[in-house]
Amino acid sequence: MFKKSKIDVCQPIAERLQGNHMARLGIRRTMRVAHFYNRIKYRREHGWRSRLYRRQFDELLAENGPLTRPKIKLSDGFAIDDSMSLPHLAQFLEDSEKIIAERGGVRTTEKGRYRSHFQDLWMPMEDSQKYPVFLDFATCSDVLATVIDYIKTIPVLTNNVPSGIRFVESNAAFDDKPDQLHDSQLYHIDYYSLPNVYVLVLLRDTTSENGPWTFLPRSVTKRVTRKLGYWTKKHGYRLSDDQVYSVAKREEAIEFTGKRGTVLFIESSGCMHFGSRNCVKPRFQFMLGYSGICRTDFHETFAHWQNYCVHGDDSRLRKMVLTKNLLPKKNGSS
Repeated sequence: MFKKSKIDVCQPIAERLQGNHMARLGIRRTMRVAHFYNRIKYRREHGWRSRLYRRQFDELLAENGPLTRPKIKLSDGFAIDDSMSLPHLAQFLEDSEKIIAERGGVRTTEKGRYRSHFQDLWMPMEDSQKYPVFLDFATCSDVLATVIDYIKTIPVLTNNVPSGIRFVESNAAFDDKPDQLHDSQLYHIDYYSLPNVYVLVLLRDTTSENGPWTFLPRSVTKRVTRKLGYWTKKHGYRLSDDQVYSVAKREEAIEFTGKRGTVLFIESSGCMHFGSRNCVKPRFQFMLGYSGICRTDFHETFAHWQNYCVHGDDSRLRKMVLTKNLLPKKNGSS
């Protein structure tokens, strides 16, 4: 379910600063302004979540459900898990096949629309009710322990831009510009939050023919951004291969390929990436986005919000991850 954000007196200015991927001031400067603004706006929520992380993280995890395996740790900005051992994954994959069978292979975007090569099959209101396993996976302790350990606060499943849940089909047959790379097919780094963590799940076996999500480790990304002056007015949001590989080596790029059910944890705000190039065979991938409560962009001032399904008997941690505007009680408890 989506709703319009509350009226924000800063909306006109925010929209201008956000426009064309923060080109007016440059990405880095705009991110600083946005973060300062959001730290003021969400100071109470930020303080509450940070305190709970520092003082009660283990307790919150225990309430949410015990870990079923050793915690996955990100190294150099990412971790790939192909053990098929994460909770709910078997049912997750079974239900994903039902959605693919029902909606996959049919273009839903109009010709000329944004990202013709990349479409989201997820129907928020319908699928969260019909297929609760996806939110169960997104909020299980094994996944959240890894995400929270990296973000260092109690995050939220992104409820704005980008959507926190995306069920993605990438298909070259839908591409309006098959002879040129464009949009997310070009290298970029997400600027929504620092850090911003994605959890990606391969819904079908994926090879180079499926246009895999491709990224540079964090250390390589740092080298590229420093050399090129990325996130400044010197460069736009998207970078060509020639620009990136003038600094990095092509063999340093990692393709997220593997068997159905392989999971990638990655800091999308620290690892330069692209995807959906030349998907000769359609690629189906599930994407979860987690961010801190104080974002580094202005989308929340003017874009629509997504509400996730929350129940009264949900754990405190699940409620916090699924509810952006959850506030502590006056006594400081949840």
